[in-house]
Amino acid sequence: MLPRPTVLLVEAECKAFDLENWLAEEALGQLRAQFPLNTDIRHVLLKVLVLNKLYGTMIPDIEVETVAKHIVGLGIDPLLAQGSLQAVTLITDCPNVRQYLSFASKFCSWHNPTAYPIYDGNVRECLSSYQKQDSFAQFRNKEDLYYYQKLFDAVLAFSSHYGLNSLTFKQLDKFMYRVGGQILKARKGQKGQAPAI
Repeated sequence: MLPRPTVLLVEAECKAFDLENWLAEEALGQLRAQFPLNTDIRHVLLKVLVLNKLYGTMIPDIEVETVAKHIVGLGIDPLLAQGSLQAVTLITDCPNVRQYLSFASKFCSWHNPTAYPIYDGNVRECLSSYQKQDSFAQFRNKEDLYYYQKLFDAVLAFSSHYGLNSLTFKQLDKFMYRVGGQILKARKGQKGQAPAI
């Protein structure tokens, strides 16, 4: 059985995440500060390349430039500033490449962490496992979470159900990333046992 998420538990997992990932987070923060806008292809190409590598979003090197050009062509900065979920959808729908929802959510979160929760396999696993245990939201299975609006709603429901409304999306992301990774690791190593969190 998974432990009930509390503010203290989330904060402890955030500290562990920060200890493990401080260098990548610092580097990304400095890059974002240096190039906050997404209008110059050279700057966006650097951001896409670095984010893809450090956050493991799995965009093949051959498609990185295509994704960067797509982002520049969107004029996405006003949507990012507003926290519009449409920004994630627009970035995900890049022509001639597969849909990289994980990248799109991370790119948007990286630019406006208070507005965008992150989608990735660990987060999906965490939400799905807690949903099976506690039925806190309106999604049926992991595949539902590939739709960003459903993921967004699930994260809000998770936060509300467990009384975590004082925490940011970024804090919840770190918690779900770590816990989801622990669940997946436990499943691979010793099926049937819940991870020690």
